Amino acid sequence: MLVWDETDVLTVLEAIPDVEPYGIYHKFSVHKDRIELRLCIFQFDGDVSIELFGDDIEDPVFSMKLVDCTGVRRIQDQSGEYLEFAPAKCFGSRYDGISKIPFGVHIHIKPTISVSLYG
Repeated sequence: MLVWDETDVLTVLEAIPDVEPYGIYHKFSVHKDRIELRLCIFQFDGDVSIELFGDDIEDPVFSMKLVDCTGVRRIQDQSGEYLEFAPAKCFGSRYDGISKIPFGVHIHIKPTISVSLYG
């Protein structure tokens, strides 16, 4: 199960999700500078889908799935505000929601949409 605070994701993405009636998934969509970010979080399975689309392009220009993601947290530092996603098995045990994530995926929305791998 994914450790996350939905408010953190709402704060960073500045978007209200489409939530499946039983809370199985949260689908976020953010449009900015001719780029669309589609983020789908399956909170019970810990699966996360990240896709980037360009205007007038039907297929994603970037697509990534994190299977069994252990956690998501909001970071605000000198580089700005962003979301940090932990890949599966990165902690050896359950993620506590507070610890620094040593490698994973960052999603920035300001000043423009960007997805980066770090570690």
